[in-house]
Amino acid sequence: MGRLAAVTCDTVKPDPKRDRLLGDGDGLFLRIRPHGTKTWVIEYEFQGRRTKYTIGSYSRNGAPGESIPDWLGHGQQSLTQARSIAGSWKAARRGGHDPAAEWEALQAKEKQAAAELQAAQKAEQQQPTVTNAIDSFMQKIMAGKKSAPAIRYRLDRLAALLGDKKIRDVTRQDVIAALDTIAEGLREGQTAKQLAGEVLTQAKRVWRFARAREWVLVSCVEELTRRDFDAKPRKRDVTLRFDELVVVWRTLDDPRKCKADPVTVAAMKLLILTGQRESEVCEAPWKEFDLAQGLWRIPPDRTKAGRAHLVHLAPQAVKILEDVKKITGKERFVFASPLRDKQPVYGRSVNNALKSLFRRGMLSNVTPCTIHDFRRTLVTRLPDLGFEHFLGHKIANHMLSGVSAHYNHNAYETDREAALKAWAARLEVLATENNVTQLHQAA
Repeated sequence: MGRLAAVTCDTVKPDPKRDRLLGDGDGLFLRIRPHGTKTWVIEYEFQGRRTKYTIGSYSRNGAPGESIPDWLGHGQQSLTQARSIAGSWKAARRGGHDPAAEWEALQAKEKQAAAELQAAQKAEQQQPTVTNAIDSFMQKIMAGKKSAPAIRYRLDRLAALLGDKKIRDVTRQDVIAALDTIAEGLREGQTAKQLAGEVLTQAKRVWRFARAREWVLVSCVEELTRRDFDAKPRKRDVTLRFDELVVVWRTLDDPRKCKADPVTVAAMKLLILTGQRESEVCEAPWKEFDLAQGLWRIPPDRTKAGRAHLVHLAPQAVKILEDVKKITGKERFVFASPLRDKQPVYGRSVNNALKSLFRRGMLSNVTPCTIHDFRRTLVTRLPDLGFEHFLGHKIANHMLSGVSAHYNHNAYETDREAALKAWAARLEVLATENNVTQLHQAA
C-alpha cells in the first residue's frame, strides 16, 4: 500500500455517493465523507475483535502540543501526527494493549477529574462567608423578632471585620482579633468592652447555626467567654424608692427643669405608671387603646414573650393619653416622633431625656437609673402597697416560674387592675404632698 502525501490529503475530492478511504499503512486511513469532511481512522484487530476508531479530523497545520495525548485531545491532526499515533498504537498492540480502549479510559478518567474539580470549585463558591451566614441566621432565626435590629447591629460590627472570609476558614484568633478591635471603641479613651461581649454572645449563636448546617465542623468561638474580653455582663438591679420616683415625676412636670418635648414626657410617665417595656410603650399605635374602658391591648407580635397582653390603665394614665391625643391624635402612633414623620419616638430617645436630667443635675437626689428601671421598680414596690409579689410579674407579662407556670393559668385581671390603680394613686398623692416620705419596706 502506498503512502499518503500531504498534497493528496489537501486536494482529494469526495465521492458524492459513498465514503472514500485512502490508506497510509499501520492501519491508518484518511476517510473522505460525501460532503467533504476528512477524518483519520485507525483500523486494527486485537484479541479477535476488529476495531475501527476515529482519532480526529484532518488539519494541514495539525494540533498544538508535543505528545500523542495532546494531539488526540485536540481532535485535529496533520498527516505526520496521524502517522505517529498509528505507529504508537501498533506498538501498543504488540505489547498486549488495546490502544483505543485505553485512550477512552484515559479520557473518561480525565472527564471525571474535571467534573470533580468543577464540583469542588462550585462547592467552594457556595461556601458561605461570615456575612452570608449572618444574613441567613437573621432571615431564618430572627425574622420578625423584636430583638432583631439590636442583634443585627452587633453582628454587623463583626461582619465589618470578618464578613468577606468564608465562615469555614475563620479561626479563633480571627474572632479574638475582631473582638479586641471592637472593644477598643471608636473614640479615643472610650472603650466598648461591653459591646464586644454582646457581639461574642451573638457570634456564638451564628456559629451554632452554621455548625447545624455543616458549614463548619466545630465552632471556633464556643469556648470564648465575655470574661476573656473584660466584658462580663453588668447586672442591672436598680430599683427606686417611692420618694425618688416622686422626684422624677415632679421634675417631669416642671418645664424649668425638664426640657424634653411633651410627647417624650408623656411616654416616660406611661412607662412609670404601667411598668411595660420601652418599645411596647413608645411604639404603641392608637388602635391598641380603649380609653373609655381604660384598657390597652398589646398584640403578641409587639411583646418580647410573643404573648398578647392586657394592661389596665389607671385614671392618671388615661388622662396622660387624653392629653397627648391632642398632639398626636391624627397620627398612627400615640407617641409620634416630633422629628421623624410617621414614626414613633425611640425608646432610646426617651432614655436619653432621662439621662439629660441626671447630667444637668436635675435629679441629684435620685439613684442613677434608666427607663427600664421604672419597670423593675413597679414589680419590686407593689408588695409595699399590700399586693402579692407575683402580681407585678403578671403586670409585666412575665411567665411565672416552676409549677405555678404549668398549673396556674389565672390572669388575675381584677387584681392587676387594682394594683395599677393603687400604684398610680399612691404616686399622685405623694407627688402632690409637700413632704415626700420613703414608704418602701426595709430590706
